[in-house]
Amino acid sequence: MSKHLDELGGLPLFPPRSRNSDPETSHEAAGSMAGEANAQRQRIISLLREFGPTTADGIDFALKLRDTSAGRRLPELKEMGLVEMTAKVALTRSGRQAHVWRAV
Repeated sequence: MSKHLDELGGLPLFPPRSRNSDPETSHEAAGSMAGEANAQRQRIISLLREFGPTTADGIDFALKLRDTSAGRRLPELKEMGLVEMTAKVALTRSGRQAHVWRAV
């Protein structure tokens, strides 16, 4: 089911991600990130809509996120029907090839 920002007045929170086998402290840490993850998703979709397609690395750099934050949020946004991976690849800051993502 696709949900859009306008319909929701913001993005829904995804449940915290941790494995059942993780210690309780990991579950607590994941739970504490739920609000931050939602804010990151909103910033990512806004960036893609305003500036166009880019890589997860480009998103991390532009939004001053940790190096893997966009990579975690993009599949969630894809599941919501808000972004998609394009057929294009681009080089990351480290010179590796990465998929380019765009807002739907």
